[in-house]
Amino acid sequence: MEYLNNKMNIFFRWLSNSNLLSVDLIYRIYFMQIFGSKLYFRHKVNSFRSCAFCKHLSFDKFLNKYICSHGEYEACGSLIPCIIPDTSYINSRTYIEEEDDIPWLFKEPCLNFDVLDSKNYFKNFISPDLNSSIIKLESLEGIFTGQSSGCIPCHICACVNKEMYSKCSNIKSANMAGKCNKIYDKVNNFYCTEPSLVKTSKVS
Repeated sequence: MEYLNNKMNIFFRWLSNSNLLSVDLIYRIYFMQIFGSKLYFRHKVNSFRSCAFCKHLSFDKFLNKYICSHGEYEACGSLIPCIIPDTSYINSRTYIEEEDDIPWLFKEPCLNFDVLDSKNYFKNFISPDLNSSIIKLESLEGIFTGQSSGCIPCHICACVNKEMYSKCSNIKSANMAGKCNKIYDKVNNFYCTEPSLVKTSKVS
């Protein structure tokens, strides 16, 4: 496995230097081939459950939000905490912070949870909008690995809550270590304990 990963890394470095593909497209291929497969198997081993990886979650183009086919939660546009391009306006380059709600990644899965298979595991993170897809994939990588394109993903915590970010005592040690080992737990705890963010009521 290590030998295969080294060969893949050499291949991706060659692609980057060749200018045959855009950097974003190379990252997407890299994510799906290397990090994506590692994350899938890590989640499988740990029986990780999240609505973001559920078969019953899908994107509704009319509502421009993700919806649960079982109606356990109301439609919500926030898949993960991040700032994404606003593509609802023609030729718009405006970036918006996703709505103030618990993102699907951190919602508590219901009894209808059914995990996506390995081929479709990231279907909710992939879209024809390459720019939006890359932002979501990089944020996902940052949340689960503590690194995003080689940098500490402090911008994710700052996006979730600036006070939580400014009071973080892990920034210095994270910079020294080259990654943040607390980001998933820190963000998850914020959504679980923050009194102003009450979980969306189930649809009756």
